[in-house]
Amino acid sequence: MAATLTDMVIIVLLAGSIGYGWYISRKVQVLMAALQELEPLVNAFSTAVDKSEESVNQLKLNLEEPQQPVSTQHMLAEEDDDEPMFATRRAPEHKIPGVQVVRNKQDLVRRFFDASRSESKV
Repeated sequence: MAATLTDMVIIVLLAGSIGYGWYISRKVQVLMAALQELEPLVNAFSTAVDKSEESVNQLKLNLEEPQQPVSTQHMLAEEDDDEPMFATRRAPEHKIPGVQVVRNKQDLVRRFFDASRSESKV
């Protein structure tokens, strides 16, 4: 009698495990179907993130090493006076010839008006 009772308990537990496994399998199938529908959207988002990351890196490189057109470089070489430039860093990593670093906006505005006054007197 005890053996039969033990066998019945094992059969009920196995049936419950099989039923729960089937339930989980159905949920996973529904989830996989939803993920397959979202795959193009996720790929597009991933591509957009990669492009934006590359753009940010390129902007950082351009800020660190400003590239000027040839005509601007030629004009800077001809000028004797240093032009003010607003800087967000305390110490520039490298100096650009012909450009003077300005630490804040007030100094930039003051130098602009000083330059405009000196040009109007000439």
